[in-house]
Amino acid sequence: MSIRKNSRAAYSFAALTILMLNFAYGELPHGFDRSDPAYKLGLLDVTKFPYTADPTGEQDSTDAIQRAINDARDNWLVCYFPEGTYLISDTISCEQQVEKLDRPRTSDGRTQHYWDRPHRIILFGSGKGERPVIKLAESAKGFDDPNQPKHAIKIWAQTRHDAPGIQEPNWGEEQPNIAFNHYFKGIDIDIRGHSGAIGLRFSGAQGSSLLDCTVHAEGAFAGFSDCPGQGGGTYNIETIGGRYGITIDSISRFPLLVGCRFVKQSVASIGYHTSTQVPTLLVGCQLAPDSPMAVDLTRRSSYAGVNLVDCRITTNAGGFVVKANKTENVHLKNCFVRGAKAVTTDGSEFPSSEWTQVKQFSSTNRRGVHLINGTMSTDPVQRYESIADAPAGEALCAKHYRAVPYLDQDGVVNVKDFGAKGDGMTDDTEAFRKAIAAGNHVFVPRGTFLLSGEIHLRERTHLFGLTSTHTNLGHRLARAERQQQPAADFSIITPDQADASPGLSHLGIHGNVDWRSGKGTMMLAGRFPQSISGNGGGRFYGIRGIGRQNIIEGLRNPVSLYALNIERVGKNPQSLFKDCQHLRVYYFKVEAGTLNRGGDANTPSRIESCQDFRIHCMYGNVRKLQDRPMLEVVNSGDVVVSQLKAFQPSTFPHLVVTHDSERITVPSTKTVALLVRDELENDDTEK
Repeated sequence: MSIRKNSRAAYSFAALTILMLNFAYGELPHGFDRSDPAYKLGLLDVTKFPYTADPTGEQDSTDAIQRAINDARDNWLVCYFPEGTYLISDTISCEQQVEKLDRPRTSDGRTQHYWDRPHRIILFGSGKGERPVIKLAESAKGFDDPNQPKHAIKIWAQTRHDAPGIQEPNWGEEQPNIAFNHYFKGIDIDIRGHSGAIGLRFSGAQGSSLLDCTVHAEGAFAGFSDCPGQGGGTYNIETIGGRYGITIDSISRFPLLVGCRFVKQSVASIGYHTSTQVPTLLVGCQLAPDSPMAVDLTRRSSYAGVNLVDCRITTNAGGFVVKANKTENVHLKNCFVRGAKAVTTDGSEFPSSEWTQVKQFSSTNRRGVHLINGTMSTDPVQRYESIADAPAGEALCAKHYRAVPYLDQDGVVNVKDFGAKGDGMTDDTEAFRKAIAAGNHVFVPRGTFLLSGEIHLRERTHLFGLTSTHTNLGHRLARAERQQQPAADFSIITPDQADASPGLSHLGIHGNVDWRSGKGTMMLAGRFPQSISGNGGGRFYGIRGIGRQNIIEGLRNPVSLYALNIERVGKNPQSLFKDCQHLRVYYFKVEAGTLNRGGDANTPSRIESCQDFRIHCMYGNVRKLQDRPMLEVVNSGDVVVSQLKAFQPSTFPHLVVTHDSERITVPSTKTVALLVRDELENDDTEK
């Protein structure tokens, strides 16, 4: 089946342009083997010549790994670690660099004479055998002062903003809101015995993701410092030991943690070391410190808050889930607690010293409000119940996270083995169909793969690539072309079955997705499907709707959206959920009224005629809306929204709730700590 004739020439030219831009390689070192099978997949193997990192853990591999990461970044490759242990003695710096502009630019109210290079920093571990481990050597210097913690690995973006009085940035200063589409996946870190060591610092913006990583931190400071959120997220990470499992600071970007575990910390599982602008959301997580508090909010005077859903929490006897010096924005939904005597320092005590199910808890600082069935209040919401036992942490995790395949696992088939080219000019449709027929796990390497017509997945087909920037299905259109919304060349269609669980992961999909399956997974694959029909439901991670109006209508089966990011849309509302049931949103990052050219001062989201709808954490940079609200809820019931706030208060409302002739408004001077509208009394679980 061929691509439409009237567009093929233009699209082939576009594809060639994309390839030239995406693969404008730097200089690979002399002796690099371009015939290496891993390179043909888009991988740079750290153990191969000329890097030769030692996977036995005997030789120091710091320099080899640093060179490999830099070359992978500069050549649009994934830095790949085979199974083994890799010894390092200093920080591995994974830097998104900047370069000098021909003429200065202005963004974010600042001037830039330098601009970030469009590099992507991708570190993957092997999916075969044990995960590879990056281990901090016993002799490593500078990692033993807990008053000045030092990172073993740091993924970061050099700021592009001019420093005061000069036409260049402060070199070494981090700017996380431009750290786009970076990945750290399937690599463990060992920092045991270094009291000032932090395993990984990674505060990424849209598309950045941290997955499948354990930090062994016994005797260390912390496993992680910050983590990705909006349009990406953090999934299945773990810290064992340390003072803290993860520390969060003021530049953290909408942190979402799903299916994560922080155990045996001596101070707290979650520690906040600066004031914060956005709350942290943990979903399906386990917190089990060896201390009397799981979350530490005692070190600074102002915090945005913390939100826990479907979590299992244990502390030392008589402790607190969240310890704070004053009333803070804290929300818990369907959490299971043992050991602690209360959620917060000033909260009411639990009815039992054994397991307590926290059905709903919400407290708010002086700037917040609860809106419960039309009544505003600042009183805490507290619903507890003693229970004999709690669900296993693995069961809570499984409600929210399902592992996706690795490219080197047994049973994976490669579309290139069936004739796909990925050159941006050849129609690879038949190769994809053959690969899908041959196996359940279908890998798509680096490249631009043109497709046409309908691509039907089977019940258990999981189609996956490297990342959404390295593996593209169809053409990544320019902004002007996207605004014209041309008809797609292809549609990926999933089986119309309630128990079918197909997957689409780590792909840039520039065509239609018609999602009809009830239990599938779409992870870090761009936009929400253009159509959900039939038995359609499932989990969708790292969904971005930027520049286009997003309309989701008529959902009937349970759908969960993680790290949803809507912004810069020239239509009102920017997103519309209409006539939907059983929908969950776990972190909704929004942006409106921020474009210099204007046109985007529109309500970020409207919920209309919906039932059984939940949003946990809705935050963002929202301005100039005038009388339009940040969130509008219209004629909907069984709706719960926790922790909704724009960065800066203004004259627009945070929230407008209308039901027939009733209209209630919450101004943007008040944080919406909790909205409850006709919640079903027995609805204490997340679907």
